Amino acid sequence: MEKDLRRKIVRLAVWIAVIFVALTAGTAVYFGSDTASAQEIVAMYAPKAQDMIDENGALSIIKLLLSNIFACVMCVGLGFIPFIFLPALSVISNAALIGALLGLGAASGIMPVAKTIVFGLLPHGIFELPAFFLSMAMGIYLCKLLSRKILGRAKEERVLPVLNGLAKTFVLGAIPLLIVAALIECYITPALMTWAGLS
Repeated sequence: MEKDLRRKIVRLAVWIAVIFVALTAGTAVYFGSDTASAQEIVAMYAPKAQDMIDENGALSIIKLLLSNIFACVMCVGLGFIPFIFLPALSVISNAALIGALLGLGAASGIMPVAKTIVFGLLPHGIFELPAFFLSMAMGIYLCKLLSRKILGRAKEERVLPVLNGLAKTFVLGAIPLLIVAALIECYITPALMTWAGLS
C-alpha cells in the first residue's frame, strides 16, 4: 500500500515539475516584456523575503527553513479541501514569482538568465523544488481522494492509511530536502552568486 502510494505521489510530482518548468519559462518570457506586472508580483513577495533576513543582513537559515516547511505543510493541508484542488495554486504562484524575477532580470540586463538559473537557483533548487513538488503532489492526491470519497467512487481506499503514508513521505522525503536546500541557500548560493558576478 505505502509503496504504491509513494509511487503515485512521485509520478504526480514529476508531472507537477514538468508543468512548473513550462509555466516558469512562459511567465519569464511574458514578464520580460511586461516589467510593470513583474515588479508588482515581486513587490508582493518582497516583505516576506525581507522577514527572512537576520540582524546582520544575511539570510536566516532558521527563518528560511521554517518558512519553507510551513509553505509545504500548506500545500498538503490545502488538499483537505475537496473538489477545488487548491494545492495547484502553489504551482502557479511559485512559477509566476520565479518567472517574474527572471523576466525582470532579462529585461534589465543586470541579471543574465542562464547564469542566474545555474548559480542562483539550481544549487539549492535541486533540493528545494522537489520538496515543494512532493508536497504539492501530496495535497493534490489528498484532494482527489477526498473528492472521490464524497462522491462514493473510492469505497475501497481508506483515508487513514493514506494520511499515514503521506505523513511519512513528508517527514522522510520533503523535510530532509528542505534542510539541505536551506543550508545551501544560506551558505553556498550567496558565495556562488558573488563568484559569478551576480551580487
